[in-house]
Amino acid sequence: MSEFKLTVSPSPHVHSGNSLTRMMRDFIIALLPATIYGVYFFGMDVLRCVLIAIVSAVVWEALSQWLSGRKLEIGNLNTVFSGLLLALLLPPSLPWWTILIGTLLMVLLGKEIYGGYGSNPFNCVLIAWVALQLSYPDYMAQWILPMADPATTSTPMEVFASQGSAFIGEYFSYTDLFLGRTAGFTGQVSALMLLIGGSYLLWRKTINWRIPISYLAGVFFFAGIFWLLGTGLYADPVFHLLAGGTMISAFFLATDLPSSPTTPQGMILFGLGAGILTVTIRTWGAWTFGAFYAVLIFNMFTPFLDKITPEVYGR
Repeated sequence: MSEFKLTVSPSPHVHSGNSLTRMMRDFIIALLPATIYGVYFFGMDVLRCVLIAIVSAVVWEALSQWLSGRKLEIGNLNTVFSGLLLALLLPPSLPWWTILIGTLLMVLLGKEIYGGYGSNPFNCVLIAWVALQLSYPDYMAQWILPMADPATTSTPMEVFASQGSAFIGEYFSYTDLFLGRTAGFTGQVSALMLLIGGSYLLWRKTINWRIPISYLAGVFFFAGIFWLLGTGLYADPVFHLLAGGTMISAFFLATDLPSSPTTPQGMILFGLGAGILTVTIRTWGAWTFGAFYAVLIFNMFTPFLDKITPEVYGR
């Protein structure tokens, strides 16, 4: 007689036809405008940084999975996307060995230690970025801005932190912030290119609109409250939207599938909370890139946010 076995697997049990490879391909395509603009504006060092990050990340993951006896999963493009995203959060002039350390931490501490992609409670790219930022702050602040006035080699958030909101207009216009004519990490300077990529992800339904929209709303309205209370002391909400990595956080970091909520209510609360925390860190904290820290901190709240108002079973 043939033997029947009951195979039990975690939900969901109804397949939508989507796949991880397809979603990662969409994320990579969505980052191409920011990547191409980064190469055009900052030079070929950007391409060097991207290639080192992607290749090393894939190698680290393949070695990790091979040594642990697991099935190789590098074909799903997740590590390619993560390597590209990490490269866009780095200065173009970063030494090659620092990039290798970043991708190693991203793969091992960000994913593989938890069992691989899908089990990681924190955004693996932000884990690596924070480790590099804390370990090599001088290297992470080596901005390259070709053919620019030396006075503009400070990032908008550095100007805001050191000189206050009243001096921002002397260095940057809204056009500069929107197009990306400022110093900063390769992939976070151009709000326009990130909006194009984010709109593509929303159109493809690769990401849910609730997280990016609620995040941007949290940044805008919380910054707007304090700007109205004291115009000379606080930066206006448009500045907070266009500068400091807000756009890349909204569409590419906060929407990380394993580390973000899955319920509609949880997504909205996650986005609002991370947006408010972003403005809080920028205004009163010591970190100029508050958006990245805010998203990473709110990753800790994801299990709690998903349990506040869970979906009805079977819905």
